[in-house]
Amino acid sequence: MILFPRISSCVKPVLLLLGLSFLAITDAIAVNEHVIYSFPGADKGMYPTGLTSDAAGNLYGATEFTANYGPGTIFELVKNGSGYTYEVLYTFPVDQAGAIVSAALALDSLGNLYGTTGTGGDYYKGNVFELSPNQGGGWTFTQLYSFSGGTDGAFPYGTVVLDKTGNVYGTAYEGGLLSDCSGAGCGAVFELSPTSDGNWSETVLHSFTEHQGALPISGLVFGAHGALYGTTSAGGTGARCKGSPANGCGTVFELTQSAGGWKEATLHSFDATDGWMPGSLTYRSGELFGSTLLGGKYGGGIVFELTPSKSGTIWRVIHNFGFGTSAAQPLGAVAFDNAGNLYGSASKGGNSACNDGCGAIFELTPGPSGNWTETILHRFTGGADGDSPRSTPILSQTGLIGITSVGGKSGFGVVFDLTPVGNAGPTEVDSAH
Repeated sequence: MILFPRISSCVKPVLLLLGLSFLAITDAIAVNEHVIYSFPGADKGMYPTGLTSDAAGNLYGATEFTANYGPGTIFELVKNGSGYTYEVLYTFPVDQAGAIVSAALALDSLGNLYGTTGTGGDYYKGNVFELSPNQGGGWTFTQLYSFSGGTDGAFPYGTVVLDKTGNVYGTAYEGGLLSDCSGAGCGAVFELSPTSDGNWSETVLHSFTEHQGALPISGLVFGAHGALYGTTSAGGTGARCKGSPANGCGTVFELTQSAGGWKEATLHSFDATDGWMPGSLTYRSGELFGSTLLGGKYGGGIVFELTPSKSGTIWRVIHNFGFGTSAAQPLGAVAFDNAGNLYGSASKGGNSACNDGCGAIFELTPGPSGNWTETILHRFTGGADGDSPRSTPILSQTGLIGITSVGGKSGFGVVFDLTPVGNAGPTEVDSAH
C-alpha cells in the first residue's frame, strides 16, 4: 500500500545532487493534516504519550495528567463512521498521581489493554497493569505487578509485549543487579506470568551491567523463534558518551531462550557518531529497524538497520537527521507500508517556529542502490496542528495517524491523521471513569 502520491523518481536524484532541501519534495506531495482530537485538559486529560489501534480502527492511548497536573487517564477514540468519539476509560486515582504512562498500550485478542507506569504502584517504583472491558459496559483496572526497586526492577517506561500464551514481557529502567550503575541497578528485562490463583508472578530474564548496556527506556519486540530484541539508552562499549548516565551511548540487544534460561547478546554498541540513545525497535522480515534520539553525522539522530545472524550482525545507518527544515530527534518506533516505505515521528526540526523546530512526520523511501530518501510529510507549526510528535505512526487505509505531546487548541497535545483528503472530526461523550 502506497499511502501518498510520489513525485517522479527522476526528480529526486536531481534535487539531491543540487543540494536542495527536502522542502521541494514535500511541497510536491499533496498531504493534508487533520486534527482528530485536540486535548482540552481538565478531566479529559492532557499530554498524550502513545497510541494503539484495534482491527476496527478504534484508537487507545494515555495522557500524563488531568487538571492541575492531577493523575492521568486512559482514553479511547471510537471509530464512528468518518470520525471518532472520544471517551475516558479510566482515570488514575489521586494517591497514584505519579503513575504516568509513558508509552503506547498493548492490546490482546480479547480487547484487554496492558501498560506500564514509570512511577506509582505499591512502592512508587512503577507497575504493570491491565484494563479490561466489562460485558455490561465500563472497564476494570487490575495491577498485575508492582516493582519494589530491588532486584525485580524499577521504573518500567516502555510498551509491554505478550506471547501467545498470555505472558507479558517488558523492561525496567533501573533495578536488577544493584551492584552496578551507582548501586541503583542498570535495569532489567522481566516476564510476568499468570498463576493458578489469579495472581501474576515476575521472573527477571536478564539484569544489565554498564558494559552490556544500561537503563532501557523502550519496550521489546519479538523476532524469529521467540527471540526478544530491545535497546538500552546508555551503557555499552561506546567511548564517546562518557559522562552520560551509566556512560556509553546505548546498545541493541538480543535475548534468546535455551534450556538454561535466557541468554543476552549485545548486537551493537553506539558510539555517538552512529547514534546515541536508541529507542524502540521494529522487526521486519528478519531485520531490525530503529532510530536514535541524538548523534549521527549531523547530531539530530539516525535511522538504522540491523540484521542479526549466526555469522555476525550486519549494521547500517540508513539516514542521518539534522535540524532546520529536516526532521530531527526521532521518537517512537518506525512503521512500514506494504511497499517497504518507512515512516516515523521526529520531535524536533521541520521549521523554525519552535526552538529547534516543532517536529515533523517523515518518510524514508528505499532506492535501487540501497540508499534511502527522506521526505517530510508534515511540518508541525506548534499551533492548532500540534507540536512535538512522539509516537510510532499508525498506518490506516487512508494515511497515517499519530499524536503530538503538546500543541493543539489548548496546548495539551493532539491526535492527528495525515491523508490525501481530510476526515470528519470526533464528537465527545461523557463516560464513567
